[in-house]
Amino acid sequence: MLSPRSTPQGDPGNLSERERSVIRLVALGYSNKEISSRLNLSIKTIETYRTRASEKLEFRSRAAIVRFAHSNGWLAELPI
Repeated sequence: MLSPRSTPQGDPGNLSERERSVIRLVALGYSNKEISSRLNLSIKTIETYRTRASEKLEFRSRAAIVRFAHSNGWLAELPI
């Protein structure tokens, strides 16, 4: 069970569609480079989306992203 301090306080509804996509791919274990290739965006753009989403949801680590995605059912496999 997550302690209150490790639970994000932000609202996932505040994320843009692209931020959601990036966060989901991070949670699935993709690297920034892999996400960049998959979404046809620069690595810097991926880093920006991840940073903005992390700030909105008060994440401090990739582990927090994975916990959030798991608890919200975002970890289903992606189509090829």
